[in-house]
Amino acid sequence: MMHGLRALDRALARLEDWGVTVIVAVMAVLLGLGVILRYVFNDPLTWSEEFVVTVFVWAVMLGVPSALRSRMHIRIDVLILRLGATGRRICGVLACAASAVIFVAAIYAGWSHTSNVASSMTPMLGYSVAWIFVAMPIGFALTLFHAAMILVDEGPEAVFRNATESVIDSAEA
Repeated sequence: MMHGLRALDRALARLEDWGVTVIVAVMAVLLGLGVILRYVFNDPLTWSEEFVVTVFVWAVMLGVPSALRSRMHIRIDVLILRLGATGRRICGVLACAASAVIFVAAIYAGWSHTSNVASSMTPMLGYSVAWIFVAMPIGFALTLFHAAMILVDEGPEAVFRNATESVIDSAEA
């Protein structure tokens, strides 16, 4: 069972990273093309900003689980670095519990809002606004899943450990 979940974790991680890469590339091309068309040819892309906002939201919401997995999220670790192993473990348990509550609440709120706006259409391209807002429950569900996998594999103090803390811990060992 755990082998299958770890394989799913790795597959989702690759998919998220690939998705963010493609989205950022699409955003760069569309924004660059929009600037050139507007200022060189005086013929702007009227729809590109609407689409870029949508994919930007997706980039952010796929970037959250990616940052967690990569230990690249922001964490103020002044207190944590001064605690011993037991203190770090207690803080890790509290952080995991609080985060799980927040992630589940965000998934619920995002899904609820997405359901409420599904019939609304974007003004220029005419696609459902739900395509924008569904990124939130998906992003937080992925974050919750990755956090749970780190929790199971490495323990509660490792879930929100950031890259700086990992380097400091390695130097102390």
